[in-house]
Amino acid sequence: MGTDDGLWRAEEYPFEMEDAERVLDCGRTTQVEDLAHADGIVVASSAGAFRSYDDGESWEPMEIPKGDRYWVEGDDIVFSVHASPDGTLYAGTNQPLIQRSYDDGESWHELDGFKDLPSMTHWESPEDPKRARIRNITTPPNKPNRLVVAVEVGGVHYSDDGGDTWVDCRANLVEDDVHQVLPLTEDCWLAATGYFDLDLEHVGLQTGLGHATGWGGLYRTTDAGETWRRLDPGNEYSYIRKVFTHDGTVFFSGAIGAPPAWDKNEHEAALFESTNFGRSWEEVDFPGAPTQVVEDWVVTDDGDLLCGSGLFDIPNTRDDVDGLIMRRTADGAYERVGTLPSSVGRMEFV
Repeated sequence: MGTDDGLWRAEEYPFEMEDAERVLDCGRTTQVEDLAHADGIVVASSAGAFRSYDDGESWEPMEIPKGDRYWVEGDDIVFSVHASPDGTLYAGTNQPLIQRSYDDGESWHELDGFKDLPSMTHWESPEDPKRARIRNITTPPNKPNRLVVAVEVGGVHYSDDGGDTWVDCRANLVEDDVHQVLPLTEDCWLAATGYFDLDLEHVGLQTGLGHATGWGGLYRTTDAGETWRRLDPGNEYSYIRKVFTHDGTVFFSGAIGAPPAWDKNEHEAALFESTNFGRSWEEVDFPGAPTQVVEDWVVTDDGDLLCGSGLFDIPNTRDDVDGLIMRRTADGAYERVGTLPSSVGRMEFV
């Protein structure tokens, strides 16, 4: 379980807070994933990227180049790691740039073609002007050479040759604050998006106010990013970090208000489910409502659907918020099965 305060592990659930162990002191965790096409579990975090080959008993740094853009305050970090079907590794940073490794992480080289995307000069993160983040990298089914990336703030883009050349799709999606892209088929993808709240007091500190000022929401493309349609029109809980599908149901959690509002409890959150692929949505109750945001889901070997929540990845970490682990029961209710001392943002079952 990746949190704002490192990586935690519980041997079983339900569990109490004292039963969980912090196994990696790595700060804010942006990814926890058991790689499908390469060995090991990877963790991306504010302290670096790490890899475990023994189910999380021990960890070693991945030594991924992060860059050193001197005009940006703060350390550059790796946000996401991906293994394509042929075992090639990719890593996305908040330069923003993408590194590629053909030798399982022994050496890395930057994808120069990614830097040629025409819209890159317009990418910008609300927290770090002129620095966007590669939030996730993925490969759609039946397209082993295709890479799709979600950029916060910068849109969705893809490559059909393993990252050598890229197709710029920023202009096709009205929201450019993209937190995740989830391919369901070769050309059908979902995108979880957010926005930048122009009413925030620190708006004057930003250098470019033309980005991420939309409404957020959940979007779908059926033509590989050429056109997009919003699946939750009219939904006020439109700051969405992640979407998940399981057993014919689509899940997402959203908030009214961007993360700076979460720091002051000036927001409201909700959890939604759809059993007809987004034609209609049902708001469902869960233990963290109405303030906590569900950030990630995972399915166990026994078929249980677990999710984690909190107020994760906000400008000022909330030390007063416990992270919750919940299980969706057979009748669709949510019950708490674990508590952590920090907001949960990422999960994996090993």
